[in-house]
Amino acid sequence: MARLAGFLREVRAELKKVVWPTRKETVVFTSVVIVSVIIVATAIWVIDGVFSQVLKLILR
Repeated sequence: MARLAGFLREVRAELKKVVWPTRKETVVFTSVVIVSVIIVATAIWVIDGVFSQVLKLILR
């Protein structure tokens, strides 16, 4: 039990050292991630559609 208490004290001490982002930074970072995911998903969707059409032409 003493080891667990020591571990939790160390965790708390380390969390005090963390520089947490502001609300504005969090919103900006989240927006960048969401836009990036949408762009990559759209690119994959388009490439998949192109490959599907090419494969249909080849298999005819």
